[in-house]
Amino acid sequence: MRHFSQDETPKAPNTALEDLLAAQADALISGAPFEDSLPSLAPADQAAAHSLMLLANRLSAGLAPVTPDPAFVARLHAELAAQASTAAPANVDLMLRWRNLPQRYKVAARIGGLTLTAGLALLASRRVLEALTRFQRRERTEDADLSLNAAG
Repeated sequence: MRHFSQDETPKAPNTALEDLLAAQADALISGAPFEDSLPSLAPADQAAAHSLMLLANRLSAGLAPVTPDPAFVARLHAELAAQASTAAPANVDLMLRWRNLPQRYKVAARIGGLTLTAGLALLASRRVLEALTRFQRRERTEDADLSLNAAG
């Protein structure tokens, strides 16, 4: 399997089929009539092209273009602009809330954070000690096996 770099596009195995389908899509988008030239394709590609072109024609006929309501566009624009302008002040707002908290709440939050950190450190150190103990036991049994085998 050949890998392609980001800038390189793979060569299509059947550009005639792709060109035909692209021309039909362009005609459907622009509303221009399209004359298909299926005889220029291989027989296997003709069946695939016919099916794909039929599907594209049905989709084009069934899907009508719509334009959004101007009030909806204006409301959406205002909401997006408001979200973009309030994204940065959210961090500032959080800092202001922290500064305005009473001192006892700040102390309680710090103690809670320290307690959580100490608990996690205790769990981690316990696991490390258990692993070291298991390793030492394994080493002792291997040494005992070697001394018994060497003596025998």
